[in-house]
Amino acid sequence: MPAIVLGRFLVQDRYERELQLRVRNPMSQYSDMLSRALAVPVWTLDKAVANQFIQAVMRNPEVVSVEVLDESRTIFVRNSKLKKADARFLREERPILLESKVIGSIMLELTTEHIEKELWTDFLKLGAALLVQVAFSFFLIWLLFERRIVRPIQELQLVTARLARGKLDQALEWLRQDEIGNLAQGLDKMRLNLGHLITEREKQNIVLQQELNERLRAEQALKVTEEKFTGIFQASPVAMTVLRKAQHYSMIDVNDAWVRQFYWSHDEILGDAETQKALWRNEEDFLEILRIVERDGEIHDYEAWLTCGQQEKIILCQVSGRMIRLGNEPLIILVQEDITEKRQNEQEIRNMNTTLERRVSERTQALEAANSELTVVLENLQRAQRELLRTEKMAALGSLVAGVAHELNTPIGTSVTVASTLAQHTDDVLHEFEKGLRRSVLEEYLRNAKTGADLLLRNLSKASELVISFKQVAVDRTSANRRVFALDEMLSELIVTMGPTIRKTRHDVIHTVPSKLLMDSYPGPLGQVLTNLINNAFIHGFEGDFRGTVSINARIVDEHFVEMVVSDNGKGIPDTNLSRIFDPFFTTRLGQGGSGLGLNIVYNLVTGILGGNIAVESDFGKGTRFIISLPLAPKLNDSEGHMSD
Repeated sequence: MPAIVLGRFLVQDRYERELQLRVRNPMSQYSDMLSRALAVPVWTLDKAVANQFIQAVMRNPEVVSVEVLDESRTIFVRNSKLKKADARFLREERPILLESKVIGSIMLELTTEHIEKELWTDFLKLGAALLVQVAFSFFLIWLLFERRIVRPIQELQLVTARLARGKLDQALEWLRQDEIGNLAQGLDKMRLNLGHLITEREKQNIVLQQELNERLRAEQALKVTEEKFTGIFQASPVAMTVLRKAQHYSMIDVNDAWVRQFYWSHDEILGDAETQKALWRNEEDFLEILRIVERDGEIHDYEAWLTCGQQEKIILCQVSGRMIRLGNEPLIILVQEDITEKRQNEQEIRNMNTTLERRVSERTQALEAANSELTVVLENLQRAQRELLRTEKMAALGSLVAGVAHELNTPIGTSVTVASTLAQHTDDVLHEFEKGLRRSVLEEYLRNAKTGADLLLRNLSKASELVISFKQVAVDRTSANRRVFALDEMLSELIVTMGPTIRKTRHDVIHTVPSKLLMDSYPGPLGQVLTNLINNAFIHGFEGDFRGTVSINARIVDEHFVEMVVSDNGKGIPDTNLSRIFDPFFTTRLGQGGSGLGLNIVYNLVTGILGGNIAVESDFGKGTRFIISLPLAPKLNDSEGHMSD
C-alpha cells in the first residue's frame, strides 16, 4: 500500500512533466511560429499557404485542431481531428501581427489523451509489479512461518496428545534451542515426573485393592444368606410371615404383601404379642397349623379366618408353610393367601348356575314369541311393499293412459270433423245431381274430397301409431312377459307413449341407441325403469323455469352385456343423499310429487328380474348419471315365473 500511494505521486509528477514537455511547450512554440508565419497569407488571403503551415503542425498527434480567424473574427482556415468526448484538451490563442497591427488570430487545441494513456499503462505495470512482489513476499513469509512455527507446534500437539493418552515411555527429542525447544524440554520433564507419580500411585492402589477385596469377601460372606432370604421374602406377591420357634413361635418378620393385605404395620404386628394373637379369629387354627408343621415339616391349603388390622375386617385365608433352618435356628415360614373373594365368586357362580336354566327358558320363550310377531310383521310388510309396487306401476300406467287419451283426442276429433264435412258435401252433390250436376260443382267436390281424405289418413295414421305404441307398452307393463325386442324400437315406442307427459313440461328427452340392438329380456320392467328415471329427473332434477334435457345412451359392452346411461343436466344430488336414494320411502319432495318409491322400484327391477346392476354418479349443481349394466339375455329365475303368472 505505501508503494501504491508513493507510486501515485510519482506518476502524477511524471504526468505534469510530460504534459509540460509534450503539450504546453509545443503548443506555445506552435502558436509563436504560426502567428508569425501566417501574417502574410492572412493579409494576402492566401489560404493554400496557410493550410500548408497548418498541415505541418497537425502532424503532431497531440494537436487536435488549428483555427485561423481574420480581423473580423471570421474563420479564415481551419483543420481538426476527431475528438473523443471524455478526452482532456488545452487551448491557446495568439494574435497575428503585421507591422504591429493585429490582422487576425490563431487558436490551437491540443489533447492530453496520449500522455494519459501512456501514464495509465505505466501505472498498471507498476501495480502488476507490486502485486507480483507482494505475492512472492507472502510466499516467502508463509514458507518461513510454516517451517519455523507451524510444524513445530503441530509436533508439540501430537506429543501432548500422546501424553494425554498416558503414553509416557517415549521421550521428546528436540534439536533447536529456541523458545519452542525450551517448551519441548519442559514437556519432557513433565513426562518424567508424571511417570514417577503414576508408578507410585499404582503401587498404592494395588495395596489398597487387596485390603478392600479381603474386607468385601468377609462382608459378602456375612450378608449372602440374609440377602437371599430377604430378596425372596420381600419379592413374594403373597402375604408371608416368619415365626421363630425359640420365642414360642412369635412373629419376627412379615413382607410388604402381608402389610398390604392385613393393614398392620411392621412395628404394630412385630412388637406386640397380643396383636399377634388377635390376628387369628380362632386360636385353635393357629395351634393346629403349628402341630401339623412340627409333625410333617410343612402344611398345605389350610383355611382359617384372620382379622385385618384396624378395619375390623375378617378374611378367609388359605395357609401354607414349611419349617426351615437358618444356621442352627429353626424357623417357620407361613404363606397366607386371601381367598375371600374367590370363595364369594364361587358361591355367586353356584347361585347363578341354579337360575341360569330358568332364565334361558324364559328368554327362549320370549324370543320365540318375538320371532312369531316379527314373522307376521314381515309378511305384512312384504304384502304392503308388493301392493305399493303394484300401485306405483298402475299409477304410472294410468298416467300413460290419460296422456294417450288426451293425445288421441286431437286426431280423432279432427277426423270426425273432416268426415262430417265430407258427408255434408256429399249430400249437396247428390242434391245437385238430381237437378242436373254441373262440371264445376263436381270438380269442387272432388278437390274437397281429396283434401278431406288426406286429412283423415294423416290424423288416423297418427292415432293408429299412438294406439300401437300404447298397446305394446301397456301389454309389456301389465304382463311383464319375456320376449326378443330391438332396444331402439322399444325406446322410441316408450318416448312416443310418454309424449303427452313430456310436452306438458319444457324439458326434452333424447336418446342415442345403436340400431337393431336385440335383447331377449323383459321390455315391461325395462320401460318402467326408464319411465321412473325420466320422471325422477323432471320432479327432482329440474326446478323453476330451468329447461332441462334427459339423455339416454346405450352401448354394447361385450357379447353378453349392454350399458345404458340415463343422464340429466339438472341440479344434481348432494353427497349426503347419494347412498340413500335407492332406499324405500326416501324422498326430498315428500308431499310435493315425490313418493320415495320410484328409485327403489328401479333398483329392485334392475337387480331382480332384469338381472343387472345400477350405479349413480352426481356432481352437485351439474347433473346426475345413472349407469345401468344389463345382460342381453338374463338368466331364468323364479321371479320370471312369478311375473308371468
